[in-house]
Amino acid sequence: MALLALLLIAAPVSSEYPTTRGTAGVSFFIPGTGEPRVGATYFVFNDLAARLDVGVVAPVTPGGPGQNLLFNATCALRFYALKRNHAAVFLQPSGGIGRENSPAVAAEAAFFFRLGAGIGVEYFFTNNFAAGAVLEATLKFANLNGPASTPIYTTLSTATSGLSANIYF
Repeated sequence: MALLALLLIAAPVSSEYPTTRGTAGVSFFIPGTGEPRVGATYFVFNDLAARLDVGVVAPVTPGGPGQNLLFNATCALRFYALKRNHAAVFLQPSGGIGRENSPAVAAEAAFFFRLGAGIGVEYFFTNNFAAGAVLEATLKFANLNGPASTPIYTTLSTATSGLSANIYF
């Protein structure tokens, strides 16, 4: 992985941004809280990308109560509004679903749904490698199928904000 990063950084940079129609990429996302995610990006139009990020937490050992398979999947659109000197500012509406530990009952898992909107920046070191950051506010409805007689929890947070490394091809 380090060798790949060095090759991408050493590649020549042109004045073109990789935000043109048909460009695809992979992302490694580290949110401020929660689980890291891996994602895919595809530019549907110039300066408009569709994204899909997934994350999984699968306890291997020990088994038993509280050792739940947890996951999340997020779909987003990125509108690259401003580009200058290898940096691009984007707006990002998103929506996601997943399974997390229930906020109501310990050792139980429950599904959640979230909607969000954010603003971010991506710096293109080369035409194939960029680092990014996004500040996103999300409205989350948790404990959707939680244990009987437990409420649905609603939160507004920036927990999905974070940093990413992006490779385009």
